[in-house]
Amino acid sequence: MVGQVVVFALGNEEYGMPIDVVREITRLGEIRSIPQAPPYVQGLINLRGKAIPLIDLHVRFGISAVGHKNSEDASSEINSFALITEVNQKLVGFAVDRVLEVRTLEDVVPPPTLITAPFIGGLVNLPDRIIMLLVPDRVLDNTELLGLSQLAAQ
Repeated sequence: MVGQVVVFALGNEEYGMPIDVVREITRLGEIRSIPQAPPYVQGLINLRGKAIPLIDLHVRFGISAVGHKNSEDASSEINSFALITEVNQKLVGFAVDRVLEVRTLEDVVPPPTLITAPFIGGLVNLPDRIIMLLVPDRVLDNTELLGLSQLAAQ
């Protein structure tokens, strides 16, 4: 058993983030762009007076930003929410399309050898879908986290 995860969607794919690292879930509002930031850094968001770097997981994971297949206005769902997380004692926001549920997951299997992304820690096969489990401290490495902290402090 893995424990509870926040299940979210990027396009038509579902991912799980351990709930113990998620500090808050918020709708995205204004995003301040950062000149010369890496492409996966969408910008900074203001969360009650604190600047939080926002990571575009579509870009970070190299997946296309497409809306949900059942949505009437799919484009409005792209990067609609932020998961505010604490990774290695740093606050980071991850932009996601939809937050689906909080769920206790069991029967996690290791990712197939074809999946070489270090941030995918396992898969859960449900009757109607597959959830990919993220390893939060592997989405960004320590150097990237340090750089984001410095950007947010400016």
